[in-house]
Amino acid sequence: MVSDNKAFEPLDIKLFAPHDDEEDLFFKNLLLSLVGGEITPDQAANDLDKWIVEKANKDFEERKKYPDPWNVPSPEDPSCVAPNPSGLITCFFESFVRLGSAFPPGHTGQDRLIQFLEALRAMPMHEVPNYLPNDPPEDWYHLLELWPFGASWLGLTEVFRTEAEDCGYPYATFATLGSDMQVGWRNWQSFLARITALGFVDCSFLCSLEGILPQSILLADSRISGDVIGGAQWILQPDSGAYVYRQCKAVEKVSELDSRAMWSLERWRQWKVRLASVSSDTRFAPEVREIAKSAVDRMVKLDTEDCSVAGSV
Repeated sequence: MVSDNKAFEPLDIKLFAPHDDEEDLFFKNLLLSLVGGEITPDQAANDLDKWIVEKANKDFEERKKYPDPWNVPSPEDPSCVAPNPSGLITCFFESFVRLGSAFPPGHTGQDRLIQFLEALRAMPMHEVPNYLPNDPPEDWYHLLELWPFGASWLGLTEVFRTEAEDCGYPYATFATLGSDMQVGWRNWQSFLARITALGFVDCSFLCSLEGILPQSILLADSRISGDVIGGAQWILQPDSGAYVYRQCKAVEKVSELDSRAMWSLERWRQWKVRLASVSSDTRFAPEVREIAKSAVDRMVKLDTEDCSVAGSV
């Protein structure tokens, strides 16, 4: 995408923080071993699942020792020994999503992250006790199923949204083509596209194709370039491109009542027109025009293939 090899190499991975506790360190070391190839995606999935299950069951047994599980004597938070696998999973994904911007499309590091999710989802269904902050006589826990994923399981869409904001978006300008910010946004969008298309977490509302449409506020060309390069990832990857087309074809126009609605046939057409315009606009760098043209070509192909299938029925 850029003249040097920077866009094709992983960005620096910055996971660790001074306040990391034992749980954080376990999660982050596991992830680094995964993307570094020291353990397989299956091994990483098994290690995480085992850790979550064992801790939840241990905390559950501790909680049951008290005659009143709603009022456990403790000098600290009384829920400290309550089983909380949902919170632990959310905490894990807060580290997981930070790796999304590190690896370029097609890089083995990104592939390993996706394969890890696939390994988790492929596990036989099993349940763990999960604490509920209810009052008597309501139950104080329920059973949490592992690992169904889909839509916004455990509110994971918010973890991805927060990470997008932490990266500086939507306030970023992407002023320098090939900068860490711009390359990271490209990587991040390709990661989100795969996560969404494969049905793990629906991050459609974070698709940066939204940013290339005409807006009331005049955006800098550099900002549009960043969103073109990032948004094109949703179109160019085989699984996600077909996914986006199917979603758009199913809805004529997005609902104005749903602020997170992304897909519609109207927008598909608008994106195609806008990308075609960028591809021939000399205000944009050659790399940007090239990726815009590739996206348009892919969209035309998807349209044509769909018409061919419809005509043969």
